Amino acid sequence: MTIRPFYEPRILEMRLEKYAEIAIDRGLWLVGEVLVQGPSKDGEFVPDPCYVYKPRHLEAAIIELRGISEDLRHRIFIAGFLKLPDNGAQATFRRLCETHTKMLHEALRAEWKRRYGKMIDVSNVRRAAAIELLHKLAPPR
Repeated sequence: MTIRPFYEPRILEMRLEKYAEIAIDRGLWLVGEVLVQGPSKDGEFVPDPCYVYKPRHLEAAIIELRGISEDLRHRIFIAGFLKLPDNGAQATFRRLCETHTKMLHEALRAEWKRRYGKMIDVSNVRRAAAIELLHKLAPPR
């Protein structure tokens, strides 16, 4: 005789747009942490999870992300999503990155444009060390 479990395990699926929203928010958090912490001497970067839902230096992070190439920006968004404390969505997101890369990039592009497509003053000088750290954090595939 087999005993049925009390619950049936299910994978919660989200719309692609929701993944893009979360990835952009976490990318902003990641860049904010890079700007706050700066380059470390040992090359190790550990973003502070206390600020996941209220990123530090949000305006400066937006300016930094607007000033870089779209490819690097999307890699940072993906890295930000994957740096979240493990909540079960990372495996689905990784699978999404592998199987539907173009669709994900299109969703990231559309969400970024919807949110931050307006004019922003980008006259602030970017710190070269922060940009270099961003490249190391989200290496090309």
